[in-house]
Amino acid sequence: MDNRALDSRALDQVPHAPTTPDETVYPPTMRNGSTSSAHNHSTAVTQSASQEKDDAGPLPPPKTLAGYMAENPNKSVASAMADLFPKSEPFSRFTTRLHAKHSVIKGLTEKELVLLESQGPEIRRRAGWKLKGEEGDGVQVSELFWKMYLSCLPTIERDPLAGYTSPDLLGSTTTMPLSIISLIPDIMKHYRDVIVRAQHEVFLATNYWQPSDSVNTVTESLKELSARVQKEGRPKVVVKVMYDRGSWEHLWNAHAPVQPSVYTKLDLPDPKDVPGLHIQVINFHKVLLGTFHVKFLIVDRKVVLLNSCNIQDRPNLEMMTHLEGPVVDSFYDVALHCWYNKLEPPLPCVTKPYEPPRDADGNVRYLFRDHNPYFREIEVLKAARAARKLLRAQTQQIDDENRDLDAHPTYDRLMESIRSAMAGPRQTFAHNKEELANRFAHGRAEVAHRGSTAMKEMRAYGERIGMNFGSRPGSRRTSMTDPDNRYHYRDEETATITATNKLITKPVPSDAPTSPRLSEFPVKSQTYSQTGHNGPFHHEDDDTTTTVNSSRRQSFHSAHEALSHDGHGPPMTAEYNERIISERMVESPDVDLKAVEETPEREGQDDPFPTPNGPLVSKSLPADRPSAPFPKYSPFGDETASNSAHGGMMANGGATPRRSFHWQDDLQSGSQSPLYMPRMSMDEEVPPGRGTRRMFKLSKRFNAGALSDAWATVEDSDELDNFRAHRIHAPHAPFPIAMNAAWLAGCRYAQHKVFIQTPTFNARPLVRAVKHACRRGVEVILFLDLGFNDMAESIMFQGGTNEQVVDRLYKKLSKEGNSQYLKVYWYTSKDQIRPLNAIIKQRNCHIKFAAYDDEVMIMGNANGDTQSVFHSGEVNIMIDNKQVVAEVMDTLMSNQNTLQYGGVQADGVWRDGENKTLAHYGATGGGGFLSGVKAFIRFAKTAAK
Repeated sequence: MDNRALDSRALDQVPHAPTTPDETVYPPTMRNGSTSSAHNHSTAVTQSASQEKDDAGPLPPPKTLAGYMAENPNKSVASAMADLFPKSEPFSRFTTRLHAKHSVIKGLTEKELVLLESQGPEIRRRAGWKLKGEEGDGVQVSELFWKMYLSCLPTIERDPLAGYTSPDLLGSTTTMPLSIISLIPDIMKHYRDVIVRAQHEVFLATNYWQPSDSVNTVTESLKELSARVQKEGRPKVVVKVMYDRGSWEHLWNAHAPVQPSVYTKLDLPDPKDVPGLHIQVINFHKVLLGTFHVKFLIVDRKVVLLNSCNIQDRPNLEMMTHLEGPVVDSFYDVALHCWYNKLEPPLPCVTKPYEPPRDADGNVRYLFRDHNPYFREIEVLKAARAARKLLRAQTQQIDDENRDLDAHPTYDRLMESIRSAMAGPRQTFAHNKEELANRFAHGRAEVAHRGSTAMKEMRAYGERIGMNFGSRPGSRRTSMTDPDNRYHYRDEETATITATNKLITKPVPSDAPTSPRLSEFPVKSQTYSQTGHNGPFHHEDDDTTTTVNSSRRQSFHSAHEALSHDGHGPPMTAEYNERIISERMVESPDVDLKAVEETPEREGQDDPFPTPNGPLVSKSLPADRPSAPFPKYSPFGDETASNSAHGGMMANGGATPRRSFHWQDDLQSGSQSPLYMPRMSMDEEVPPGRGTRRMFKLSKRFNAGALSDAWATVEDSDELDNFRAHRIHAPHAPFPIAMNAAWLAGCRYAQHKVFIQTPTFNARPLVRAVKHACRRGVEVILFLDLGFNDMAESIMFQGGTNEQVVDRLYKKLSKEGNSQYLKVYWYTSKDQIRPLNAIIKQRNCHIKFAAYDDEVMIMGNANGDTQSVFHSGEVNIMIDNKQVVAEVMDTLMSNQNTLQYGGVQADGVWRDGENKTLAHYGATGGGGFLSGVKAFIRFAKTAAK
């Protein structure tokens, strides 16, 4: 049977693996039956059975939309909302709205605070929380998180479903094993990895659904899921899809059902093409401004993906987080609330509250890193899993040999060692002359190949330090003064480089236009070993099998130190795992890695089953063996052979290219590339004006979905290698999470720092909250987009463009003497040295994120503009965990150049090192509707040329 089918089936099974650092057993929480050992109880029984009893007595069963629909499957969700949470009469709602608005914007009154604090113990018990020093079970919440959460509760008085979920589910706990901060294709790939493992149901909600490569990824994953269902003979998987596309039908029905004849035109699969699925689609929009701006995916009521991106192609930096834990039930009610209509057919998991993974003893065990089956296709983790198998096999082999020797007396062990040492030479001299001749001929070929490889490496090295090795007539490699073929370093006009274990200092002037000086930039590699030319591992730009003079045991020893976390070495931290595995672990030349990867695994374990050919052992590949084709990514999960120019033998007949553990977009074909995408060949030329290979590759990645291509202007350095799509979080216990967006309360209660990144920022309450925070002496950092949606934001009453808002903020705070607390940066892509106007759709940031005192963070769907705050339907989450906040912030900073190049000065104007403003580069005219039109006309004229 297909191993991928085993992976997906294992999600419904109880893992029986021994406890490891990546699979931690946690004490039970009190949240909604999340630790109940019974799987088949009704919702009410399961939830009430898990509530801990104390002096206050057991909590009543929560009222949830899912619980209602489980008991009334033939009713619509609208009926559930009306029966469980009836609306008060209009006048009462109006007065309550005014009161709630005042409380949220101005802060809770003393009376409200006393009332809510009196209800605090019950609120915390319901969510599975406790304050520091508080008795009972639950995860600890910080004072900041608790204040922010209480500030949102007045909105529930007016409308119990204001948080888009049942009030009893607003507070919860979660784990967050993965975040992705990258381009849309990386997020869509994880969508695919989760969808194809669905066993019962898939619920996908998005704002824009536009025919695109992103849509194709989702569609192909649904087709693959259908094929798996058919192959395994299990019941059809129920699929619900929601989007917002303006339609006349919305005038009389905001939740308009969409027929197959309509949604197939949007590249959703035709029902006859997916016989293993039940698909139902709804188009949701409230006329006029009630945009459905929600973006999430729920699968099998086990996992939630919450992201900033729509299902479309855009050149946007986006954020997605993978959530598991009781919070899934909170999102499940959000999904039902949005759906509103009758479920036809019903969702199979509506009767099954969230159940966490457990071990054989029934203990809750959340799975992290490559122990989590949803992460099986992440290259970093595939490499880690394969390396640990190799390491274990090698260690076992050494242990067996030592055990055999220990069984002999001392004299016997000595003689056995001598015989073992002499066995190899005897066997070599016993070979016939023909074999020796063949080896001699092969040795000459190997020497010739290594010489050719060395010359190519010297050329690459020459490009790195600005020299011109091997320049020849017809070559496109030009002189060392050509900025397109030179690595630039910024360290006061001096580049310090390390090569062949020698320190060399050589002046390398910078030709990059308008490049600010940044003396703190690294002067040597932070990511690669400095031993010899490339060290014991593969360099980023190497494609050939460059052999190092280190023994196999040394290689495994290095891998052992980097990877082992099962008692053979130091524990792996998240940072250690991700950086070492992604940038240093490559396919060993003496190991059949493909055999390792294809070995089936037991759920939650690393140890492979016995292979058909016996136990897993390392195999030595003959030097003259033709290279094996690379396993290629297919939307149907097949391992197909690739005979492209990247696979097979190199052009010069050399050894097998190494495989790099990276997934990239095939930007030329518009399809997804192999999971193992080979690096650019050293013979592959970079087009003129595209910089170095590393700059060219990074820009190609960012050009996915761009209206027109933009190419790197940043100077080449190892800093470019710090772009990492996947943040694989270190194992952690469940932590508090809330379904709300307490942006205002965060600005009110933060004591030290407020960080906000959003495409648009003009909602009056948020702008006012930023000013109040600065007046309190709190540092406020804003990462904003330049020109994002300027035409719409310039409409009357929308609040103005980002540039206009920033200008007003600096003027106001400067008059008050508080402008030093405000720091504004225009988003700058990882491959750029200055911001680009979003109107040209080349480099945008669509992330919606806020962090307060490096302790609490908010992420999700909502922008900081008037539309999101007052009109659109949004879903955000607020989490309380310093470790995860630090990891997300680290990745967020590494994957953009905003902090280095995007900062505005004290007068609110951006200037570069030559004192030029953005207007000098045609990137802005100061904002506004007319300025946006002028910028668009300029771009259209440029494109026409």
